Amino acid sequence: MLFNTKEFALFFCVVLSLYWLLFKWHTLQKITLLAASMYFYAHLHYSFPIYLSALIIISYSFAVAIEKNENQLQRKALLVTGLCIISAGLVYTKYSTLFFSNIKGLEHWQASALHILVPVGISFYTFSTLGYLTDVYRRKINAERNLLTYASYISFFPHLLSGPIPAAQTILPQFSTKATVTISGIDESIGEIVWGLFKKMVVADNISLAVSYCFAQYHELAGSTLFIGVVLFGVQLYADFSGYSSMAKGFAGLLGIELVQNFNLPFSSKSLTEYWRRWHISLTNWFYEYIFNPTIVACRDWGKGAVVFALMLTFFISGFWHGAGWQFVIWGLLHGIVMSYEALTSKRRKKLSKKRPFLYGLVSHVFVLLFLCFAWVFFRAANVHDAFAILSRIGSAGIITAPEEYVVKYIPWCIPLFVVEWLQRKGTYTMDMQQWHIGETLSSRHAKQINMAVKICLYTLVCVAIFFFYKKQNTAEYYYFKF
Repeated sequence: MLFNTKEFALFFCVVLSLYWLLFKWHTLQKITLLAASMYFYAHLHYSFPIYLSALIIISYSFAVAIEKNENQLQRKALLVTGLCIISAGLVYTKYSTLFFSNIKGLEHWQASALHILVPVGISFYTFSTLGYLTDVYRRKINAERNLLTYASYISFFPHLLSGPIPAAQTILPQFSTKATVTISGIDESIGEIVWGLFKKMVVADNISLAVSYCFAQYHELAGSTLFIGVVLFGVQLYADFSGYSSMAKGFAGLLGIELVQNFNLPFSSKSLTEYWRRWHISLTNWFYEYIFNPTIVACRDWGKGAVVFALMLTFFISGFWHGAGWQFVIWGLLHGIVMSYEALTSKRRKKLSKKRPFLYGLVSHVFVLLFLCFAWVFFRAANVHDAFAILSRIGSAGIITAPEEYVVKYIPWCIPLFVVEWLQRKGTYTMDMQQWHIGETLSSRHAKQINMAVKICLYTLVCVAIFFFYKKQNTAEYYYFKF
């Protein structure tokens, strides 16, 4: 069930109605959420809830055991054991093919008995349980003793398949108390859902046609066409993933659960460091908290070398997390190299930015965008060979030829996305009208009426755009489901 389907709309309406009809009985609400999440997951494959349930029980048991134990050595042993068991499923299901393909005689080895247990979204909820277990060990949070509460938190269907990755400290307590919603909360949630649907169904799904064409036919296309294809892939990736995150936040909000914002105008960044503070924020925070920081602490005697090593290790793992292919490792290491450069030259670049702020900002912004395009080739290409072949064609004389009209015609789909998000950059969410102070010179009542009328018109306009410009045959699975 994809968020942008009639099946999900019916499913969510039923769940939402049952959930709020039971508002007086918090335990029944959690049972409803858990049952809905398991049904939602089973809709993809009957075996998926089995794996998820096992992971929930294992992480719950280890967390309770770690909290009860006062012996530091035993606590650490429990933590390491728990992390290894939880990670084993992720490592096996995602990386066994890559590992065995590099062992002579086992290139075609298949573990058919376990292939049914390769769940969609396994990386996201595995990271959630790893972070939770680590936070309990660090005594940042108490282990949740109510299994129903914990299971509802991990399996919560809005963020189950593609994040945002929920931080236990901020989100788990929301499942322990009765949910409430406000008019402004409902308004924000609906805005997130409507705009998320637009990004996914109108922008991402249409652009995906040009992207797929470019990367499939790269050996026949000119460099200019391929370059536009790579740029469009970046837009597709952003519209697809941020659209999913917006919808996830909106659906969760209607159920009284507040998820974190996962994107914040990443393409306006003037450094790669800033970009990663704005792109897939929950994953960036996870890597910072559980990979980068511990590595810095462990290597603190290395001086600046500790920062470089921690960044390279973090982005190596990040690349490997995104896919079991060496092209993803290269993508991660490229980011690690540039991030290391930025970390080592931060003081020098800060002085330079003060001398020529506009020029420095412009050059930095262009560099970030060009670097992202370069790295995206490895992220999207089928393998390393294809990635270098595409880069070779982009760097050839074909870059100055006229691009194919078929690809160019998809560029206008990007315009409404970036114009609207830039104009709404100061709002608490993209469809927020409060920042425009509409009718502020009128009485409070009239101002609210005008504001509501404008908002309804805007929502209607977006829905009409979805109806006319979404083509069912263009429907593509959410890109990040594969991670």
